[in-house]
Amino acid sequence: MEEAPIVITLTEFESQPIIAAGVFSQPDHFGLRNAHSNFYAVAGEQEFSFEFQNAQIQLRAWPVSYEWAYGDGSHLVTTEPGAVLPGDGFDTETPTSHLYAATGDYFVGLDTLFAGDYSVDGGPWLPVAGLARVPSEPHLMSIWRSERHSVAETCLENPAGIGC
Repeated sequence: MEEAPIVITLTEFESQPIIAAGVFSQPDHFGLRNAHSNFYAVAGEQEFSFEFQNAQIQLRAWPVSYEWAYGDGSHLVTTEPGAVLPGDGFDTETPTSHLYAATGDYFVGLDTLFAGDYSVDGGPWLPVAGLARVPSEPHLMSIWRSERHSVAETCLENPAGIGC
């Protein structure tokens, strides 16, 4: 009688210690109302080894999708993690940036979906059926308002002027 092949299910895949993506923002943890705040995730391929049903399993996981929840009811699903921008990234629209319409503190959530494949006892790589959803720690954003004023004098010329 032939043994049934070992299959790593989505449940077994999700039980592995997949490291969640890091969530970052530009500017760091703050932004201005009605200005773009750039968000990006840092996640990479991960490998695991474990014993399962008397066999040695090698498992690989890599990010394939990012589900952003910006804390104000807005959501975005993308296959790109976003990226760090030169400087502080202030008010630069990116594929993962967000514009907040109101001031306040917001917790940005991110679920990263990982695909995977596995090898049993050094055999061929086989795909895991399904994607593992791995939530990141919430990222706090404080959104402020700003005011613009035109001035004709520097602070040296008028120390009592606006912004001096």
